[in-house]
Amino acid sequence: MAKRPAGVDPREVERYKTAVGTGMVTSAGSGRREELKAQNRAKLLAAARKVFAEKGLGAATARDIVRATDLASGTFYNYFDDKNDVFRALIAELAEKARDVVREQRRVPGRTVEERVEGAYRAYFELVLEERELFEVLRRNAGVVGIVTDDEIFEAGIRDLFVDLGDWTQKGDLPNVDLDYLATAMVGAGFQVATHMLDRDPPDVNEAARFCTRLFLGGIPALGA
Repeated sequence: MAKRPAGVDPREVERYKTAVGTGMVTSAGSGRREELKAQNRAKLLAAARKVFAEKGLGAATARDIVRATDLASGTFYNYFDDKNDVFRALIAELAEKARDVVREQRRVPGRTVEERVEGAYRAYFELVLEERELFEVLRRNAGVVGIVTDDEIFEAGIRDLFVDLGDWTQKGDLPNVDLDYLATAMVGAGFQVATHMLDRDPPDVNEAARFCTRLFLGGIPALGA
């Protein structure tokens, strides 16, 4: 019979056997691998932000992105197909942030529709300033060879707004109009106003938010009020 090495506590051996038998060891190892994968993906996305901002999407390469990290060169393709795939991931991340901040403002209780709409536009324009580098990359490259479609950028946000507009209409806070057109116009106008806001020195978030709110809730005559 094989002897147990000196100094090994038999209770530790039994605990290890139990952990293996119940899958605890495998689960812990799997958890660490998933955490490492998430960290590596985050590193590549952060590096891509910088590379795209410095070089532009056209001139940037996957190699440039990996070189801006401490990862091995082949690691990139474990997470992304090419640089366009990284770009789409960044835009999806930005679009999700935008949906979250505007939805939160539109659903604050105790506010009028005007206050909710203006708060949502303000939150969006503040995010654009916060993510200015990435927004500028999107602005310059979103239509290049269909890398990112309008659906990917806007469609989910339009659906969210459509639902909120419908709720406000049912409560009598808005007239009965074509909500599909209205939601599409409000989201598209926000994007276009944001691009022009960034061209101003300094960008005025509050003025941009007031403009869009008055345009859609009061019409052109309200802009002169």
